Amino acid sequence: MRERGSSRKRLIGNIYSAAAERVYDRVVVNGAFKLFGGSLNELVRLQGRRAIVLAKGRPILDMPVGTAYFAAEVGRFYPGLVVGVDIAAGMVRQARSVARAAGSDLEVLQADAHHLPFADGAFGAILCSNGLQVIPGLTASVAELARVLAPGGTLLVSVVTLPAPLPRGLRDRLPTMMRPGSDVADALREVGLHARITTRERLATLIQATKS
Repeated sequence: MRERGSSRKRLIGNIYSAAAERVYDRVVVNGAFKLFGGSLNELVRLQGRRAIVLAKGRPILDMPVGTAYFAAEVGRFYPGLVVGVDIAAGMVRQARSVARAAGSDLEVLQADAHHLPFADGAFGAILCSNGLQVIPGLTASVAELARVLAPGGTLLVSVVTLPAPLPRGLRDRLPTMMRPGSDVADALREVGLHARITTRERLATLIQATKS
């Protein structure tokens, strides 16, 4: 089972690596996100600005960072440390290039969402923008984000999903992209965060969660 999960993550990483430089921003960020999420891109930018305020000088994490389409702005305006993480090597390369071009102080690392290379409570704010729907293992993903979030810290999530109309017991077996955003909020609560849905925009759900 663990090997199957690792194979899926490698496959996803390879797909996103191939799309990073020429396809991802044009087709996904400025295409699919707008189609399925309406004003989602601006809402994600607002989450980034909120993270700058809520982090209170502590480090900020963006996971998965993708091409740094959103994270580069956070790195430009936040005076503290901003770290981006992605499993896809191609995304890491592109994010570093975008950050340099933008004059952004964004540090970018390649890492697995289920095994982040950071200490417990390392970040005052975490951004998880439009990534949970494609990362295998919702519970493992949000548990790891909760681990590296500092007490009193805030996690800001956005997800785009195409939910299947099934009972909760059956939905738990589905990929996150086929579950409603409310399931993501529930998963955050199950790992001990105080989560609330702040916005729904077409098929997108934005969530803010805090750690006691």
